[in-house]
Amino acid sequence: MDSGVSLPIPKSLTSLPTPERLTGIDSGQTLNLTPRTLIPMAFNSQPNIASSFARFKSEEARYDFFYTSRDSLTPRFRVSNQFNESRNDVDAVRSRDHTVEIGVERLFFDTTEFNFAAGYKTNETEDEIGNHPFVSADLRYPFAVSRRKLERTSEDIFRRNELDDAQLAYIQTVRSRLRNSLFRFYDVTNLARRVKNQTDRQLDLEKLREQIITQAGTKAKDDLVRLDAELATVTSNVRNTTGRYEIQSARFQAAIGIPFNIQVNMVDEPFNPFENCTHQELLRTSIDTDPEIATLNNSLKNAEVQLDLAERGRWDMALLLGGQSALEGRGEDESISDWSVSVGIDISAVDARVTNSLIRQSTGLINRFKQAIAARENEIFTDTLEPLVRIETLGASRDQLMENLPRYLQDYETGVMNYFAGKLNIDDLLIRRKTLVEQQDEVSRLIFFVGANVAELCAATGKFFELLNVNHEAPPTPTPSTTTS
Repeated sequence: MDSGVSLPIPKSLTSLPTPERLTGIDSGQTLNLTPRTLIPMAFNSQPNIASSFARFKSEEARYDFFYTSRDSLTPRFRVSNQFNESRNDVDAVRSRDHTVEIGVERLFFDTTEFNFAAGYKTNETEDEIGNHPFVSADLRYPFAVSRRKLERTSEDIFRRNELDDAQLAYIQTVRSRLRNSLFRFYDVTNLARRVKNQTDRQLDLEKLREQIITQAGTKAKDDLVRLDAELATVTSNVRNTTGRYEIQSARFQAAIGIPFNIQVNMVDEPFNPFENCTHQELLRTSIDTDPEIATLNNSLKNAEVQLDLAERGRWDMALLLGGQSALEGRGEDESISDWSVSVGIDISAVDARVTNSLIRQSTGLINRFKQAIAARENEIFTDTLEPLVRIETLGASRDQLMENLPRYLQDYETGVMNYFAGKLNIDDLLIRRKTLVEQQDEVSRLIFFVGANVAELCAATGKFFELLNVNHEAPPTPTPSTTTS
């Protein structure tokens, strides 16, 4: 990648025990998670992220193979025997050449080729034997508009696009998986608050029942029947919500990739890395730092280079240099040496159909990447505006309702006193307690939606990558504990 792409690398925190990690047996370990510590934990533990990164590295290795196989140094050793015969009407002359050669071939990615060899050659005829060492070298150097160079560049861009696609898939996997992990965190904490709200309501109704039996006795028989019916409904709600909480907790642990036999304590601390950010500031920063746009920009630059070469590469031209020297030999070749050098230019016209095809291909790639960049910028615009507005509006509603909660609690406590004073019937009292839990659940729901929109905004702006690259603190690791959550 040329520039602007800084991708975090997932790493395993620990070697997870198997199959114990899939059992319900408590390992005695507790993991404390906040939204901020959850991000590196999920990134390093998520199997899907590691799998996507492995695919990206596999494509990177494939590209490296493509590049190094065309930019290589290859030593070689050659032994050969050649038998010759020339015949006329009178006589026939037979000879044998024996050659031992050590050489090296150097290929360059721009299609330059260089060969060098040193060896020993023996020539035998029926009457003479001569031998001598020799060296040879030849070079083929393409000019800037060489068709071979153009084809190599085009192939390089195709391979780079495949690598870019794998990198984009990795970026999207990180973005979606971390968003899903953070979303599930807020979903589970929302259910935990609702379980607590319903449990508190159940305890209050049980306390009220004891008070009625103690203070009113058999006079409140009808009220007790009404209260028992309400208590049965609340108990059922507690049981159902607790079951949902357990299921969603397991899904949450699966989403972040941690063992199921580790107890997780989720601390719902305030988390909003976008405070005091205007939409324009957020949009500009997101576009400048978005890894997907950086990758697309790299691909666009490569396609523009390909178009430039295609427009200029209508001829295939290369400089040819060669040389050979037979050093002073022995036997019949004693005191004999020779050398030769050659210089040439190889020029051929490129079929116009080839050039036009490459121009169309390059133009198509340029348009594709420009439109992809524009689409991603549009996506960032809408995906940052909507969650940012919702965070502000829902956050304000959440704060307002939280301020009202003590009033609803006071209203219920006053209602209890008025009930025993004979100023309030049991139905109105139960409605007051139900209204209190509804307001508590609404506050919890707003907290969840604010958190969910923070997760959406982190995914839309690339904030996940910023937090992973900037925050060098070690992610939390499970610690032995008897505490459960």
